[in-house]
Amino acid sequence: MLELTDAAKKTLHKSLQTADADEHQGKCFRIVPKDDQSLTLRLATPAPSDSVFEHEGDSILALPKALEPYFEDKSLDIDSAGKLMLS
Repeated sequence: MLELTDAAKKTLHKSLQTADADEHQGKCFRIVPKDDQSLTLRLATPAPSDSVFEHEGDSILALPKALEPYFEDKSLDIDSAGKLMLS
């Protein structure tokens, strides 16, 4: 299962807090296909079957069940430039 470091959780949470409150209502970042070769994060309402990660009581990231096998033994962290990185 995907692991999120504390730094990644804080970064995602802060990004959601700076988003328009009306746009953020009931939504979090959701991992979705960008194209045939890559994934991206999109602000969306989690699906009932998604694995949802929380920080300080707020949903911050949703991982669709169909993508879970690709994230087995992976970690989401922050690199030295402050960007999310998957390792």
